[in-house]
Amino acid sequence: MDGLTYQGLDQSLLPSRLLIEAEVDDVGDVTSTKVIAETFKIYGSVFLGLFALFIVLRSKFPLTFTYNSRSLKYMTPLSKDRHGTFNWIYKIFKFTDDEIFQHCGMSAIVYIRFLRLGLKVSGVGILCSFFLIPANLYGCNLIEDVTQAWNGTDGIKYNETCLGITDNVRKVSFGHLSDSSNSAFATTVAAYVMFGSAMYFIFDEFEWFTKKRHEFLTSQRCDNYSVYVEHIPKEYQTDDKLKAYFEQLNLHVIDAKMVRDIEMLEKKVAERESVLDSLEHAVNIRDVKKVEPTITKIGKTGPMKRNAIQNYSKELNSLNEDISSYVDKVAKKKQKEEEIEYTYEAGTNPPVDTIAENPFPIVLKEDTPLIVDSLKEDSMKKGHRKGASSLSAFGKKAFETAKAGVGGAVGGVASLALNMFEGEDLGQVRDSGFVTFSSLLAANQCTQSVHYAVPFKFVTTRAPRPEDIVWTNIGKSHKEQTVSKFLAQVATAATCLFWTIPVSFISSFSEVENLTALLPFLEKSIEKNPWLKEFLAMIAPLLLVILTSLLPAILTVFCKKEGHIGSDSLNASLLYKLALFMIIQIFFVQSISGSIFESLEVMLQDNTKIITQLAESIPGQAKSFIQFVQVQNFLGCGLELLRVPRVVMALIRNKVGPNLTEEEKAKPFLGILPMSESEELDYPMLFAELILYFMINLVYSSIAPIISYIMFLAFLVLTLVYRHQLIYTYNRENDDGGQLWASAIMLFITCMLISEVVLIGIVLLKKAFIAGMLLIPLIIITFLFTGYIKQQHFRVTVFAPTTLCASVDKANIDMDLGFLKNKYVQPALNTKDEYPDNIAIEDVKAYGNNEDALGRDNETDDVEFLGAGLETSTFEPLDKIETNTNVMKPIEHLGEVKSLGSGDFDDG
Repeated sequence: MDGLTYQGLDQSLLPSRLLIEAEVDDVGDVTSTKVIAETFKIYGSVFLGLFALFIVLRSKFPLTFTYNSRSLKYMTPLSKDRHGTFNWIYKIFKFTDDEIFQHCGMSAIVYIRFLRLGLKVSGVGILCSFFLIPANLYGCNLIEDVTQAWNGTDGIKYNETCLGITDNVRKVSFGHLSDSSNSAFATTVAAYVMFGSAMYFIFDEFEWFTKKRHEFLTSQRCDNYSVYVEHIPKEYQTDDKLKAYFEQLNLHVIDAKMVRDIEMLEKKVAERESVLDSLEHAVNIRDVKKVEPTITKIGKTGPMKRNAIQNYSKELNSLNEDISSYVDKVAKKKQKEEEIEYTYEAGTNPPVDTIAENPFPIVLKEDTPLIVDSLKEDSMKKGHRKGASSLSAFGKKAFETAKAGVGGAVGGVASLALNMFEGEDLGQVRDSGFVTFSSLLAANQCTQSVHYAVPFKFVTTRAPRPEDIVWTNIGKSHKEQTVSKFLAQVATAATCLFWTIPVSFISSFSEVENLTALLPFLEKSIEKNPWLKEFLAMIAPLLLVILTSLLPAILTVFCKKEGHIGSDSLNASLLYKLALFMIIQIFFVQSISGSIFESLEVMLQDNTKIITQLAESIPGQAKSFIQFVQVQNFLGCGLELLRVPRVVMALIRNKVGPNLTEEEKAKPFLGILPMSESEELDYPMLFAELILYFMINLVYSSIAPIISYIMFLAFLVLTLVYRHQLIYTYNRENDDGGQLWASAIMLFITCMLISEVVLIGIVLLKKAFIAGMLLIPLIIITFLFTGYIKQQHFRVTVFAPTTLCASVDKANIDMDLGFLKNKYVQPALNTKDEYPDNIAIEDVKAYGNNEDALGRDNETDDVEFLGAGLETSTFEPLDKIETNTNVMKPIEHLGEVKSLGSGDFDDG
C-alpha cells in the first residue's frame, strides 16, 4: 500500500492478515493499471510507428495511399491536393460537412458525424469524471462497524473490500464503493447527465440528417426516380401492362421492366466472360512475346495441340451466337405475351375468377398505345469490352384487338401453349419488376400508396441502384422470403451460441490467477515462465479482435440467404447482426465470463459473498474493454492507413495472373485486386464497431470514468484516419444516401436502454437501493423519447416531402431524362455480342470460322496456353506474326504514378 496510511488511517491499526493480503496482491497480481499502461505503451507505440511509416510512404506511393488524388475518375476538389507531408493532418479537418457530403457522399459524412457523436458523448463522460473520480475514490468506508466487547474494549470490523482494492484504476471505479455508500448518488447523477445529453445529441442529428437526406433523395440518380414492384398480379405481368397501370394513375412512366428467369442465359454469359479473358490474354502473348499460343485438347486420338487464338475465337463466336439467339427468343416471347395480354384486356367479358381476385381490373381506352419496349441500341458496355450490337426494336407498336368475349380463354390457352413450346426456362416472367418515372413526385407517390386489396400483393418500395441489385433474389414469393429470413436468423442465433465458447475462453486470459484455478496445469508453466502471465493478459484483446474480424464474412452469407434485392437492405441487415453479435459476445459474454472467472475462487469458498464480489468485479471489467478498444483502435487504424491487406493483395496480383500489358495488370484476377482498382469502404462493420464502443462508453463512463478518456482518444484517432481515407482513398460508388444511419441510431438507442438496465443492476448489487431506484425514471424517459421519435422522425427521413419533390421537378422541367432509360435491364439481356478490345472483331470472326486462318502449322513448337495467365515458360519467338501496336487503352491515372504492388508506370 502507499505510504503509512490507508485513506488517513494508521496501518498499525489494521489487522496484520489484511495488510499481508494487500501487499501480496500488490506484488503478485497483474493489476488493471499495469495492464492498461502496458497495452497503451505497446499498441500506442505500434500505431505511432505505423503512422510515421505512412507519412513517409504517402508521398512516395500516391496511387496506393492517396488514390483519389491520382485517378481522374475519382478526383475531387478535396482530394486533388495532397497537402504535403504534414499539412494534410490539419487540412482534412478544415473541410466542412457540406463539402464532404458533396464530394465524398452521404454515407461518408454520416459515418464521420457518428464519430463526432462519439466524441461528444465521451466529452460529457470526461466532464462527469470530475465528480465521479473523487466520489469513487473516497466512497469506501474502511471501518464497517465498531462493537463493544463484554470487557469494555472496542472491536473494529474493517471493510475487506475497500482494503483489498489497491489498484489505482479500480480505486476510482464504482466497485471501490462500500455497500450502501452515499457516493452511489454520483453515479445516478452522471447517468442522467450522460443519457440526457445523448438524447439531445440524437435530436440534433435528426435535424441535420433529415435535411441532407432530402437533398440526396431529390438528386439526379436513377434510383430516386424508380421503384421496385414485387408480387405483381398476373394481369399486370408484362412491361406494357405494368406501365399502363401506373400511367392511368397520372404517373408518367419512362420505363417498366418485368424481371425474367434467364438462368441458362446467365450461365452462358458467365462462360463467355471466361472465354473473353482467355482470348485477350492469348492475343497479348502473341503481340508482346512474339509467340503463337497453343492449347492442348483431348481428341479421339488423344491429346493434340491447337492454336489458342483460333480455338477461343471459335468458342466466342459460338457463345455470341447462342446468346444472341436466346435474347431474340426472349424478345419474341415477350412480344407474344404482350399480344396475348392485350387480347384478354380488350375482351368485354374477362374471366370471373380474375374479377374476384382483382375487383378493380385495369381498363384501357381504345386509343391507348401499347408499345413494346426494346433494349437500348447503344447498350451499356460490360467493363472494358465493346458490344457489337444490342437487342434491336422488334414487332409492331400495337396489336389488333381480339373479338369480345373470347379474350380470356384465348389468352390462357395461348399462354399455356407458348410455355410448352418454348420451355419454362426461356425467359419465364417472374412476378417482380422495376418502374422508372419521369418525376420525383411520381416515384414518391407510388412508393407510399397501396396498390392492391390483397396483402403482400403489388408491393412497391424504393428501387436500389442497378449496380447493387441481387438479381437472383428478385421475384421470390413472400413465403419463400419469410422462410429464408427465419432460417438465416436461426443460423445467426446458432453461430452466436457457438461463438460464446471461444469468447469466454479468450476473456479468461485477462484473469490469469483465476484461469489457473480453473485449469491447474497452467500454474506450473506460469511459475517457470513469469512472463507468461503478462503475455496472456496482453494476448487476450488481440485474439478477440482477430475473432471479431471473422464475423462479417460469416454473417454476410446468412444475410444473402434472406432474399434482399439490393446491397442497401443487405447492409442494414448485416449491421444489425454484427452490432447485436458484438454487444452479446464482446460486451456481455466478456463482462459476465470475466466477472465469473474473477469471482470463481470466492464463490467456491463462500457463496454468501457472490453478490458483493460481482458488484466489484463487473465494474472491474473496464480493464478488459479498455484493452480491447486500444488494440482494435491503434492496431486497426495503423493497418488501415497503410492499407496492409490491400497492398498484400496487390503484391500477390502482381505475381499471379495476366500481367503482359498495363491493361491486364489493372484487371482483377480470381477476385484478387490490383492496386489500380478502386476500393469501397465496408460501412456495416465500421458502424457495428462504433455501436460496441457506444455500449462500452454508456455503461462504464458512469461506473469507471477512466474509460471516457480512452473512448475520446479512440474516436479522435478514428476521425483522423477515416477523414483521410474517405477523402483520399475510398470511392463513393457504394453511397446509399446514409441508409445505415437509421439502423445505427436505433441501435444506439437500444444501447442506451440496455446500459440503463445494466447500471441499475450494478448499483443495486452495491446495495445502494435508493440510488438504483432513482434510475428507473431515466429508463421511462428513454422509452418515451424512443416512442416519440419513432412516430414521425424516421418516416420523414425515408421519403422526400411532396412539396420539395414538386419544387425540384419544376426546376428540372427541361432536364434530359436520358439517365433514366433502360437502367433496370437484366445484365445478361443487355449485350448480344462481345469481343475483346485488343483484336479486330473481323479477325475474331475469321479465326473462329476458318480452321487455318492463321496460316500456320499447329504442330510447330509454340507456347502452350493453359488459360489466362497460366501459359508454360518454354516457347520460341515468331517472326511471322504481326504485332498489334494500337490495342491498349491507357489507364486513367495522372502522370508518373508509383504504387505498391504494381510498379512504376507512366501513362499520362
